[in-house]
Amino acid sequence: MIIASIRPSTVDGIRQLAKKIRRERSITHNEALEDASRQAGYENFVHAKRQLGGAGAPRGFPVYLSVHWRAPRERNSEPRPDGPRAGREILRVDLARPLSEIVAKHRVSRGRGLHGFRMEYEDHLEHLTNVQGQDEARKVLLTAARSLRFMEATGLQPVSTQRYHDLLRTLEKMPGRDHESQWFDPATEGYLLLDEPYADKLKHHSAERQRWLERHRLQTVSPEWEGIYYPGECLPRLVGPDGALLQRVAGALAKVQPVTEPETWPHETGVCGDDFVSPKRQADAKPRRPRPGPSWREHKGATPYGGAAGIPSRWRPTKPMPFDLHQQLAPLMRKLCVGFSWRVSQKLGIARSQLEDWSIMEHKHQHEDAVYDLYYGGPSKPVCNTDAERLEVLTTARAIVERGYDDCKPRRDLLAALNGAIDEMGKYQNA
Repeated sequence: MIIASIRPSTVDGIRQLAKKIRRERSITHNEALEDASRQAGYENFVHAKRQLGGAGAPRGFPVYLSVHWRAPRERNSEPRPDGPRAGREILRVDLARPLSEIVAKHRVSRGRGLHGFRMEYEDHLEHLTNVQGQDEARKVLLTAARSLRFMEATGLQPVSTQRYHDLLRTLEKMPGRDHESQWFDPATEGYLLLDEPYADKLKHHSAERQRWLERHRLQTVSPEWEGIYYPGECLPRLVGPDGALLQRVAGALAKVQPVTEPETWPHETGVCGDDFVSPKRQADAKPRRPRPGPSWREHKGATPYGGAAGIPSRWRPTKPMPFDLHQQLAPLMRKLCVGFSWRVSQKLGIARSQLEDWSIMEHKHQHEDAVYDLYYGGPSKPVCNTDAERLEVLTTARAIVERGYDDCKPRRDLLAALNGAIDEMGKYQNA
């Protein structure tokens, strides 16, 4: 997107555009402010401040939501669409409390409507990856705004711990559920499920669902509220064991105003990939880090692979491990799928997946017929039955990795996963 296509709708947006204009045209800052204000539709910067400083001024605690987008590639038979091919959309939401009191930083991406967002600063939620098209970007922003309004009104937080996942696991089998999300109340430690099925699906499962809820001693409430996922098409339902909590939440949601897309989109459109700096970050004079993305160069014996806008690359050892060592290591990793704690099992599973990626990139041209079946394919293999057998397999696997790969961070991370499992088996044997 070229700078001339940007039409900011906030004073801060005009200031940011002025910086770009100043760099592009080599003019003074005041001249750039005047040009940016006229580009935004105002006579000059004073006029812009007067207009935007009235009804458009932030109320309470403004939070800025940002999403980058690129137009999807058209098929050969389709004409190239008119208009910008990429951009960055900004939506401001004025909250009654600071963002950090609405949702904890580490829980942001867990919330319905906030998947893919991170708390880039205390007044800025940034969507990390690019979405397909401007319309999709605006849809993502409006959905995120509904999620913030839900948490603001109810005080609920998205579930992020195993404890609440376990408590809500029964609800995973509820008939007719769809687009469900898990929430808890930090004040009372109560919890509930927000279920947002399509109307037809809910109607089809209505009787079966009611019998299931009674059998499991659960209650449900239908709030007078639009929902988060797909307003107008889905019917939100609150489900949980605590009827008082459900009623309190429903009462709070009844006061929430609908979040609707205006006929004329009033918010700022910027350049895709141009990192937005929120007003609070500007006021605090704290520089921001750019969005993560792919790396392209080797670094200290490691080579990057994968990655995209908003997604950092993964890394593998630059020097390949000989194929015969992969053939020895793969059956050992396949035997280590049971008998460990959840935390260790997760790390071993990631290590096994990484080894498959590395082996394919290292040897797919020489051993194409065999490399794809090493770590996951082919006939099933027996697993370890005792802690002593697991310890022996882990020790052998570690020795192969140490022999096959040169020292680098990906190798050290892989060894850390194996050593963690070895330590756990050692504790079991000494207990």
